[in-house]
Amino acid sequence: MPLTPTRPLPLLLTLAVALLPLGSAVAGKITINDEAHLNINLLLQPQAQFIKDGAPVGHVGTDFFLRRVRLLVFGNVTKRLSFFMETDQPNFGKDGNYNVDFFVQDAFASYEFADKIWVDAGFLIAPLSRHNLQGAIALNTVDFHSNLIRFTPGVGKVWRDMGVQLRGFVGPLGFRAAILNGAEGTVREDAPAINPDDIPRGVAMVRWNFLTREEDLFFQGIYFTEKPHLSVGAGADYQPSAVATASGVHDSVAFSADVFLDWPMGNNQELVFQTGVYTYRQGMDSAQSGTGFLSELGYRIGHVEPLVSVEYFNSRVIAQDAFVVRPGFNLWFQKHTFNLKTEVAISRLGDISETDTGIAGTAQLQFFY
Repeated sequence: MPLTPTRPLPLLLTLAVALLPLGSAVAGKITINDEAHLNINLLLQPQAQFIKDGAPVGHVGTDFFLRRVRLLVFGNVTKRLSFFMETDQPNFGKDGNYNVDFFVQDAFASYEFADKIWVDAGFLIAPLSRHNLQGAIALNTVDFHSNLIRFTPGVGKVWRDMGVQLRGFVGPLGFRAAILNGAEGTVREDAPAINPDDIPRGVAMVRWNFLTREEDLFFQGIYFTEKPHLSVGAGADYQPSAVATASGVHDSVAFSADVFLDWPMGNNQELVFQTGVYTYRQGMDSAQSGTGFLSELGYRIGHVEPLVSVEYFNSRVIAQDAFVVRPGFNLWFQKHTFNLKTEVAISRLGDISETDTGIAGTAQLQFFY
């Protein structure tokens, strides 16, 4: 029977239940033997949005939908061989649209060939910066700062690309380096040649961990830990002749630099801060080209955390800039397992000195099990 957008999730859950006799299942973990185990998790993010002038007659518009519906399947085959796969069906029901794609978002195998050094192969997140390597499950804000992540248009899917990655640690230094498909080579008579030599895309990031080493496959926006975290990182992304604009064919180049701090303050409190700078070159006439930054600052007191985030992007194309301020408030009922995040986005997009100010309020529940 062919899979349709309404069938994959029930079928995968049925498969998971069928596998339970292989071992004991505790909180989604199936133990097969001393080295092999399988984890099955579900992520739900119901979201409500309230947008100024979002209704047909100009009043506040409302929208209720599922921001993310994900099934995660991962585990170990042996002590050194592991795998990770997750699906997504984002924005299910947004604006009344229930015919959204169900797709594989991550799918790769990992082999630890030396202590804390792995090679990954499959469908991977391009390792440009700490922010785009964060897991959606463990964000400190409601969502990612997508205005600042501007990979080559038409390449991969949702910041992922197909290829091979080397990642690991040398003392406090963490690194990730990937060779990815990028823009596939095409030569046509009626269009400019894109990457005619079919040269792969190279993306790499290095991080220096001053205190606690971040060994997460997907970084967290907040750790709820008594151990302090402080790291700085830099990344680069390059592929020749990967972008075609009206002015011709251009290399795709990106650089990033960022800082992350999660500092426990005692009495179940912590200060969380991160900032990052990004610059992109995809042709002088491309709105994707430019420089910008993001920053987040939050202070958690027990289950409560007020926070604020800012993002700004200055495009090389006139009237294509972005400036957004997001004050918010989080309630961490059970950390990343069950929480409520809220924010008010105050934005100016386009010519930020002339355009109208947009205001959108968002409340998002998260269930992860």
